[in-house]
Order: sequence, then C-alpha cells, then structure tokens
Amino acid sequence: MKKTTFVVNLVAWGAVSVLCVVFLAWSASLGGEFGDNTALLALSVYARPVGAFSVAALLTTLLVKKFSLELGARMRVAWRVLGLAPTIAFLLSPVLIPVLPNGVATIFAVVLLASMTIPLIFLLFGLFYGLSLAGVRPEEDDE
Repeated sequence: MKKTTFVVNLVAWGAVSVLCVVFLAWSASLGGEFGDNTALLALSVYARPVGAFSVAALLTTLLVKKFSLELGARMRVAWRVLGLAPTIAFLLSPVLIPVLPNGVATIFAVVLLASMTIPLIFLLFGLFYGLSLAGVRPEEDDE
C-alpha cells in the first residue's frame, strides 16, 4: 500500500468514525428526540452503520499496513466491490426506492432495513474495503 493511500484512508475513516461517535453520543444525550428535524432523523439512521463501516475500515487499513498484506489485483477488486456495493446501496436507498421498479426497489429496501436492524454487518463491509487496500502481489510467470 502506498503511503499516501494509507494516510488518506487513515485520516478519512478516522474522521468519519469520530463524527459518528460524537453524533451518537449527542443523540443519546437528547434521548433520540429530534422533533420534526428530518435531517437529524436521517443522520440517526446512518450513524451506526456508517460508524461501524468506518471503524472496521480504519482498523483493517492499519492491519494491512502493519503486516504488509499483498493480494492479487482481481482479489483486491473483489474485496472492494463486496465492501462498497452494499454500502453505496444503503446510502442511496432512501433516494432510489421511490423511483425504482418494485423488484429492484425491494433489494434496496432489504439492504436499508438490514442495516438498520443489524448495523454490525457493516463491520464486514468495512473489513472487505480495508482488505481491498492491500498491496498488489507481483504476478508470477508460468514457465
């Protein structure tokens, strides 16, 4: 992993983790009562899953750097898709569910409901993303 990739991911996921923890602590102090403020209600839905994703991505990034993990290029892409696709589906689901056909909207609704009821699943997605940051293993020649 390049040093800039490591630093950017470390700073970004560290900041997101801190923001989510601060928001969750603040909302707990209010008792989760936001009144009619839909922005705060939306943030309260997103905070746990995004916080879990960012903590897992942060920790996995640190471990990948510490142990100099190397993976094949295809495996890195697979981990990145497994980590980011469900996360992006979760983040975009409130916007996409009303405009998509029923079958496709159901997939997004399941992802949204699963993330609200089991936010720890986003630890796995963050782990997958962190693994995708591993260095590229040199290709071996078949001779």
